[in-house]
Amino acid sequence: MSLHERKIALAVEYDGSCFHGWQRQENAISVQETLEEAWFHLTGEKRAIIGCSRTDQGVSARCHISHLFTTTPIPDERIFLALNTKLPEGITVLAARAVPLDFHARFQACGKTYSYRLLCSQSRPAIERRITAWMPQDLDYRAMLECSRHFIGEHDFTALMDQGSNTRRSVRRIYRLELQRQERDVLTGTEYILKITGDGFLFHMVRILMGTIAEAGQGKLNPADIPDLLQAKDRTKMGKTMPPEGLTLDKVYYRENLFGEGAWPYEPDSLEEI
Repeated sequence: MSLHERKIALAVEYDGSCFHGWQRQENAISVQETLEEAWFHLTGEKRAIIGCSRTDQGVSARCHISHLFTTTPIPDERIFLALNTKLPEGITVLAARAVPLDFHARFQACGKTYSYRLLCSQSRPAIERRITAWMPQDLDYRAMLECSRHFIGEHDFTALMDQGSNTRRSVRRIYRLELQRQERDVLTGTEYILKITGDGFLFHMVRILMGTIAEAGQGKLNPADIPDLLQAKDRTKMGKTMPPEGLTLDKVYYRENLFGEGAWPYEPDSLEEI
């Protein structure tokens, strides 16, 4: 490592429909590749940019955190402005700052907040199609709320994990879960917004959780069965994996404030439900 090398954290917003996920791939455009190429064109440095989360194709992010090493003379407070001149539409750097050399965007993250938007209407959305999933019929909100409550707390969430994950830690803790119902008008239907904060999420976990809640709202699943279904660890008994378009990574938390008010707010026994 150069004596003049420093580590920079980036806060990035991106439209998931423009990319095939976060992670660099051989034959598809990714967020990671786009950022690394932009950095090279800006500074001449070939650097690996390490992200806090590998979001899937179609999943958006309002504040995805990543880090890289650099020797660029560009002042820290000007990096995000300079880098944005090299980035295409669909992705922008919100802020950049110097961090300790031992900072790691992924391994030091304490938790994340995701949101999932589902529109129930007779016609599919057009303007919001990139950030909203769609179902053609309305749902039973009370059944959805009853179902969602069972996921709060610490559980083995194997039943909410799709195949393809190499994780060895299936026990996660959900600290906050909020399900809102927003009435629109007769033409645009009803929107359901799930907001969920946890110390970590398994492969497709939030999308499956939303699919399970939606099936409870359709009357296909009894909310009272959720505790037993979690204990059974059987993916086939839960709801379908909802489309990626409805999912957004809203926030990533660390022990200390990174960008604004971003410190992890929860203690182990602190749970919230709205």
